[in-house]
Amino acid sequence: MQPLNEIDAEDLKVFLVESHEILAQFEQDVLRLENSSLDSALLHRMYRALHTIKGNCGFIPFPKLEAIAHAGEALLDKIRTAQRRISPEIATVLLQLTDVIRQILRTIEITKTEGNQDYSSLIATLTALCTVDAAIDGISPIESDAEAKPVTQFDSTIRVQIDLLDHLMNLMGELVLARNRVLQLTATSSDSALISTCQQINLITSELQDQVMQTRMQSIHTLWRTLPRFVRDLAIACSKEVTLVLEGGETELDRSIVAAIKDPLTHLIRNCIDHGIELSTARLAAGKSAAGTLKLRAAQESGKVILEVSDDGAGIDPDQIKVRSQQLGLISATEAELISNQEALDLIFQPGFSTATEVTRLSGRGVGLDVVRRNIESVKGTVEVESQLGQGTTFCLKIPLTLAIIPTLLVRSGGERFAIPQASIQELVRIEGQEQIDQSIETVLNVPVYRLRGQILPLVKLASVLQLSTAATEVVYFVVITVDRYHYGLIVDDIEDTQDIVIKPLSKQLKSLEMFAGATVLGDGTAALILDAAGLARYAGIQKQTPTLTAVSQSGPHDRQLILIVLGTENTRMGIVLTQATRLETISRTKIEQVGQQFLMQYGDRVVALIDLQAVFTGKSRSLDQFEESISIVVITLDQNRTVGLMVNQILDIVEESLTVTGAAIRPGSQCYATVQGQITEILDLDAIVELANPYRVPELTTRR
Repeated sequence: MQPLNEIDAEDLKVFLVESHEILAQFEQDVLRLENSSLDSALLHRMYRALHTIKGNCGFIPFPKLEAIAHAGEALLDKIRTAQRRISPEIATVLLQLTDVIRQILRTIEITKTEGNQDYSSLIATLTALCTVDAAIDGISPIESDAEAKPVTQFDSTIRVQIDLLDHLMNLMGELVLARNRVLQLTATSSDSALISTCQQINLITSELQDQVMQTRMQSIHTLWRTLPRFVRDLAIACSKEVTLVLEGGETELDRSIVAAIKDPLTHLIRNCIDHGIELSTARLAAGKSAAGTLKLRAAQESGKVILEVSDDGAGIDPDQIKVRSQQLGLISATEAELISNQEALDLIFQPGFSTATEVTRLSGRGVGLDVVRRNIESVKGTVEVESQLGQGTTFCLKIPLTLAIIPTLLVRSGGERFAIPQASIQELVRIEGQEQIDQSIETVLNVPVYRLRGQILPLVKLASVLQLSTAATEVVYFVVITVDRYHYGLIVDDIEDTQDIVIKPLSKQLKSLEMFAGATVLGDGTAALILDAAGLARYAGIQKQTPTLTAVSQSGPHDRQLILIVLGTENTRMGIVLTQATRLETISRTKIEQVGQQFLMQYGDRVVALIDLQAVFTGKSRSLDQFEESISIVVITLDQNRTVGLMVNQILDIVEESLTVTGAAIRPGSQCYATVQGQITEILDLDAIVELANPYRVPELTTRR
């Protein structure tokens, strides 16, 4: 055998890469054999895997690794000859074998030696299992008619170093920039030969770009193939039974993003098993199966990869999250009373949050889901959580396919040019003429909105958000942008053209600005900032428009009796479904008492808490002397024991007509927007309003004696 220092470095690198690949497949095969009855072809493949590693060690002086692989090979030969099946106990030993081989390979990679570790006990265990009679304890016959025979696989692929692919991608990016520059310079040329050549260069560059991008794409299976072992070990550590379900392993992502989501995915899986899935006894008592289910699903959708991690465990209790958040000092008692259940769930992503009361090997250190969100957002993705008590929890990750070269739309605002990723764009709208602009754009509580095919679309003026000066014109352009589950219109001064761009990182001064995703060099050599659609929406205060309509159906015309009210200095029209109201009152201000920030009035034999509707939507509390002398009250009954009153500016009318839902709510407290009597009317969500205002300061029912 050759001395190690005489072995070619490239040969050693190939040996390590091949051994790691063989070992990854071997580990998956062990887990498959443990959980199902398979034919002997699988056993033969496992045998050949260890035989190959042992054989490769014959060319390089790694005697420890050779001895360990030989012991494992002998055990598998014994099992396959006897046509026996692997039990969980045997599987555990074989998995220990993979761990040891990995450890040796890492040591070789770092030190170029096998290290000084003694592995004689593992070899002794493997050898002892080989000496047992054919009816090995814990090993049962394989039910199969397959013979198996050596299977020869011909691979049409070659291995390429990652740094070479990265360098190729960088060169591709520079070529795209040069192509854009050439197209810009020849745009006004009359030379037909030059134009034809430039068009050919453009086509070749585009095709080359697609092919280079494909070399960087990896199926998410490369990440998922490590999960069965991880889930198995974690379930054992937690004394739980967990069944892993994987879907969509063929979904592809840029390899840099695959690497970036590995740790967040690990955190989420650990969270689901440690906190979500119950112990078998608890599950059986709740009428569930003893084994919990952990499901991972991947799919491509609108230029993004959707990753879902879900469990069928106990779910997350929003009230418990609120209490724990107060204990940790993340929110105040007042904030805990005002936030919605969904906002409470989002608190689990706050730094330092943990429901564990003591530190264990798996949890309690307060480092986890905040890291998940931070890592996902670093690759321009988002993470959301949905949970139902007793039913389970789902984490949804939305991640761009690639962050290298992306198609964008170039827009201009305040004399500056910006790029918007096309994956976020739904359509473009142009409104011409001041009269048409005034008719098309309405204002709802200081927010400009536009009716897009009957749907209410909130508008954001880019120049105002970025504090850029811009002149008033009689033409309005806006880009309809889709972010997660909601839409908004981004008003710009001009819409220019589409262009493939290369994303460059932002400088330290701009990295903290969430409305920018990066920068790029355009075809004319100038720089432009790339807008982050989600960050811009958050910065502008656009709420997620989730169309949860309870009293009103989600679409189409519906006959409803509504109480129309007016609220605020902008005289915003609002509607309350009549069946939810008990009584309409106009009372003197002197009949209302104020206790702290809570308003009260006498209603029959009850003391009823009053909600200042304007304060709910503006966030600004008022004292009693700031109201008019006469105050309009809409009394609503929430249940048998709770009655509250809504303080409004004016009660307009009670109408009954066929209303059409024209848009989902754009802020908490609303169900939807509808057209009533030809005008945009905000239909209120009374349960949400009570939750936002939370008149907890008085008993739910007070009876006079």
